[in-house]
Amino acid sequence: MRVLVVDCLGCGSTGKRYATLDVIGVGPRLIVGIIESLGHKADLRVCGEVIEDPSIMKGFDVVFVSGMSTDIESMVKVISKWVEGPSVAGGPCFVNYEELLNRGFTYVVWGEAELCLPKLLDLLCDKASVEDVPNLIYRDKKGRVIKNKGPSYAKEPLLWSFDPSIRVIKNYPYWYASRVYVEVVRGCSNFFRPTIQLPDGTKCIGCGRCFNGDLEERLECPLGIPPGCGYCSVPALFGPARSRPKDKIVKEVKELIKLGVKRIVLSAPDFLDYGRDWLVKPKPLTNPREPPPNLEAIESLLKELTALSEVSNGEVYIMIENVKPNLVNQSVAKVLSKYLKDSPVNIGLETGDDELHKALGRPSTVEEVIEAVRLLINAGLKPYVYLIHGLPGESKSSVKKTIRVVKELAKLGVEKFILYRFTPLKGTAFENFKAPPPAIKSPTAKKLYMLIIKLNKELKRRYLGRNVKVIGASYEKGILIAYTLPHGPVVKVVNGSPELVGKVFTVRIQEIVSDRVVCGKIVN
Repeated sequence: MRVLVVDCLGCGSTGKRYATLDVIGVGPRLIVGIIESLGHKADLRVCGEVIEDPSIMKGFDVVFVSGMSTDIESMVKVISKWVEGPSVAGGPCFVNYEELLNRGFTYVVWGEAELCLPKLLDLLCDKASVEDVPNLIYRDKKGRVIKNKGPSYAKEPLLWSFDPSIRVIKNYPYWYASRVYVEVVRGCSNFFRPTIQLPDGTKCIGCGRCFNGDLEERLECPLGIPPGCGYCSVPALFGPARSRPKDKIVKEVKELIKLGVKRIVLSAPDFLDYGRDWLVKPKPLTNPREPPPNLEAIESLLKELTALSEVSNGEVYIMIENVKPNLVNQSVAKVLSKYLKDSPVNIGLETGDDELHKALGRPSTVEEVIEAVRLLINAGLKPYVYLIHGLPGESKSSVKKTIRVVKELAKLGVEKFILYRFTPLKGTAFENFKAPPPAIKSPTAKKLYMLIIKLNKELKRRYLGRNVKVIGASYEKGILIAYTLPHGPVVKVVNGSPELVGKVFTVRIQEIVSDRVVCGKIVN
């Protein structure tokens, strides 16, 4: 059987990405890897490419489409051009299964692909009945939506029994300059519940069930409140934090380097959860604060990866992404500095109002965020700080507090602030709240939005006159676009040429174009 996997992640309603153009995620590559390991043929294409040229889908027997809830319009555009056979939706969008089925998908895969795909592929080859496929959602002959039962989460040895495809990396535009994500942790350890009263009147009573009993008991709040931060679906949909074996990670990184990838991100909802689950086995890791980080496991992984010759000599860059601020301490900062100095690291503040910060279900305090940023900056790392405007419970007072904290963090030397608009996602505790207006139109968030833009431009002034190592990404309309190594602002190279696409070179920054873009000339 021939399967086409279409990556619509981050494409919204347009079928194209307008942000994070240099990101290649894990999910769609893993789907290809599973399909191929089970003896079938598979290929991967990006969403916009398929929409613009539907002939790409010819010759395939089935189309798998991956996306988030915000990408459903793009996913529907893909299958509207597909007439050859069944279509399957997967990824975080699966919580919107009724809409996906109503708009043309044959099947929806609920949860982790490892649980469903082996039997689903048998079904598509007429070797199994639809009732035998766990975690599959579909309509029966009477039009009723059927959700087959199956395990909540994949466990070892099944969990890490498949490897993502390396080959299909080259099917992504700008792959040679992109940040390629390598999964190191699946799921999240934060099983706190938000204490904000929900639209239906439900309010957490602090019964402590989140940390007692078996996994199913920890998942099933007596009041039905999903675990985790109220705006996030990761722990509810993908389970507690589970760490991938080191040898699997190192093997994948080596293969990516051999292919020609230059920028590799160790992907995890929280990198500091790596190995923490091994400290509490056989119990699941559902406490985001205890035990402390498994520094032995973290250092063992980073030591082996950074010892690879291409990494140690500066040809390839290893990065991490998210960390929980409450898990950052002096020892953590020291280890990260030893192996990842000058690398970015993302920390969620979300709001500077401490009362609201904790009521969101976050495991940290605002002061812990500030202290984590201070420790990481002093250790030579480059914190990116996330914020969300329009959150449930937000007020003018809470925005004022956030502005004060943002200004304090800027003085510490934060690399960048990233402001998101709250989106009520299905499957989260906050799914029934209303979405706020864009920040620029919000009476409460506009001032914060304008401050973030101003600060990001000011923070980029530190690049003026500096020589920055970059990699050429694309050449269009006489302008060479390059990405900072290992990560940083997008660079417009005024004296570039098409021959520099995919090449590494040095640029001297001469101008701040916007809060995201700088401009410079080639030094060598």
